[in-house]
Amino acid sequence: MNITIKGVTKEDTAYDKRITFEREGVEHSVLLHWDAYDGYDLQFLDGKKYIPDPEWVDEWREAEQNGAESIEYILDGLTDEVIEEGE
Repeated sequence: MNITIKGVTKEDTAYDKRITFEREGVEHSVLLHWDAYDGYDLQFLDGKKYIPDPEWVDEWREAEQNGAESIEYILDGLTDEVIEEGE
């Protein structure tokens, strides 16, 4: 069988990242979801169970109203840097 690819495109329209990070000495686990249609969704985890957002996240979201970057955007960028360093 002889197959010759003449062209290809690939478009990522959604992804999930399971992220563990530390903020002010406290470790957090999250599921960061992004898709091209709805943007970001961030869920904090305790094991495999979703838990309420920590209080500091509500404060961060209030700051977003005044032009601060979203926690989702920041986590996405920081994790991309880690992924690129590992390649």
